[in-house]
Amino acid sequence: MKNYLAPVILLLWLTRPALGRQAPDSLRQLLHHSTTDTGRTNILLQLADISSRAGAADSALQYAQEAVTVSRRGNSRLYQSKAIAMQGTVLMRSNHLDDAIRSFEEARQLLDNDTTTLARRTRAKATGNLSVALGRKGLADRELALLTSLVPEFEALHDSAALAVCLHNISSKMINIGRYEQGYRYMLRNIAMAEQSGAKENTAGSYIDMTTLLYKMDSIAAMPAYLHKARLLLDQLPSSRQWSTYYIYAAMYASRTQHYGTADTLLAQARTVIDKIGDRPNLFNYYTALLLQQKAQHQWKAALATASTLQRMGEEDKLPYFRLNGLKDMAELEDKLGHPLQALALYKQYQPLKDSLRQQEMDVRINDLEIRHRTLEQEKKILALQASGEAQEKTLQQARNRQLLLGSLAGLVLLGVLFFIFYYRNKRKIIRQELEQVRQQQRITSYTSMLEGQEQERLRLARDLHDGLGGTLTALKIQLDQITHRPSTEAVATSARRLETAIADLRQISRNMMPETLLRYGLTEALKDFFDTVRQSGLQVRFHHYGLEQLSNNTTRLMVYRIIQELATNVVRHACATEMLVQATLEEGLLLITVEDNGAGFDTAAAYTGAGLTNVRARVDYLNGKTEIISRKNGGTVINIECRP
Repeated sequence: MKNYLAPVILLLWLTRPALGRQAPDSLRQLLHHSTTDTGRTNILLQLADISSRAGAADSALQYAQEAVTVSRRGNSRLYQSKAIAMQGTVLMRSNHLDDAIRSFEEARQLLDNDTTTLARRTRAKATGNLSVALGRKGLADRELALLTSLVPEFEALHDSAALAVCLHNISSKMINIGRYEQGYRYMLRNIAMAEQSGAKENTAGSYIDMTTLLYKMDSIAAMPAYLHKARLLLDQLPSSRQWSTYYIYAAMYASRTQHYGTADTLLAQARTVIDKIGDRPNLFNYYTALLLQQKAQHQWKAALATASTLQRMGEEDKLPYFRLNGLKDMAELEDKLGHPLQALALYKQYQPLKDSLRQQEMDVRINDLEIRHRTLEQEKKILALQASGEAQEKTLQQARNRQLLLGSLAGLVLLGVLFFIFYYRNKRKIIRQELEQVRQQQRITSYTSMLEGQEQERLRLARDLHDGLGGTLTALKIQLDQITHRPSTEAVATSARRLETAIADLRQISRNMMPETLLRYGLTEALKDFFDTVRQSGLQVRFHHYGLEQLSNNTTRLMVYRIIQELATNVVRHACATEMLVQATLEEGLLLITVEDNGAGFDTAAAYTGAGLTNVRARVDYLNGKTEIISRKNGGTVINIECRP
């Protein structure tokens, strides 16, 4: 039984959309107002992905190509790689595999020397997509080699979700090409990771995948244990998409053990789930299982109808495997029904298609071998040149040695070499000491900046209490003294107004010290409340967020709040901007903050002595992060922050 889901699962994970992605109209409005190349590239990538998923291939390709053009204007190889990889994804979804492969290879090459986390993640995704495209071209060996190379990369990135998907697809690919023992080892590792993660749906899916492998290996007796484990988890997940696959393989087990009534019931349940959720990929597996069930019971007419359905679906979805096997099954069944002429006609369709597919596969393999041959020839030439150079170097070295032996200055040369080694080692030691001193000074500067920021906050709080709340309360006391001697309605009303003013001042001071919204409702709501206050200054603020509720530590949440508050306050005070975009996302432990404005900008090369950015950098250092500032005169400012709180 063909595992149709394996490449689909990898492609879905590699191109998964961010949660809360905006509608196309909203994104187009943002694109119209965006003033930076990075901002425009991000929006164009989202539009390309949404259009591609909606089936608008031409629009998706246009957005992707525009993203490539915009990204090339900037200096960010990361954004260029993302744009070119999206172009490849759109081309692959449209079945333009050769162009897609070229795009993915270019996207990978752009980040070959970039060791940052984001770059490595982006390159890994491009590699995964490249493996899918190669698999669709029939280059299973290269596809498997790329998938295998991703395992240590995902391990180094601590990306357990991507690693689990990669292990699943390696095992599925090995199952499809008959390397069952190797596939079994990868499948066991995938199950162990799923069980350790505690994700019930993923774990249930891994158990079901193991039943697929056991069925292929004809280890039918081992299937019930994994089916039982999967059922225990799925009973807790009534709306899981895994139910249809579970029913299919449970039915296949029942059919193999000649419990045909049970198999029919399970297949009917599988079809109900498939129709409910619109799971077309699993519909192929359903009809394949149904065909096996009907053949086992010698229901030749019903089996012929099922084989015809599979063949037709293979034509519609351009899947050669189902087209070819559908024709073969139909011919065999027509023969069993006593229709030799129909069987012969179907075999006449089957054989040319089989030969054509084999020829296509052979052409692809020959082309791949030619490329590898040319590569090997180039490598041989390089090695030959290196060997020749080494031989020449060896001859020259021998000549120099003879001259040194004959020369009377050999001792002086040796002393000079020793002196150089001593000097070099001593210099390296001094450089290391100086580097450590610089790092220590940077740490001291960061902590000093944080302490100075806290001291400034205390001074501001003292002024607020003395000048604002203190003065109001003093006036209220005098008013109350007057009421004691000369009560009047007007005096009471005046006292009430002053008391309300004091309460409002107290709330404002309290919110500046520790926002009540942050403690009660979390970071997202606190930032929304803060931006409502910022909008009162006339600045248009757009705030996009995702995953911030994962921050549970109060100190970290307050630190992130202060960082965004300080950056926004700087925009209000200094940028002379009319619009500000704030994005804050937390995904898989990586916090990304972007604050962009259309203000006056500043020269980033000039020394900056303001306390605002100094405090921001100190807090970012405290969160083990880094800050990137992109700005130019009259061109707005973009501040990007990346950290792992």
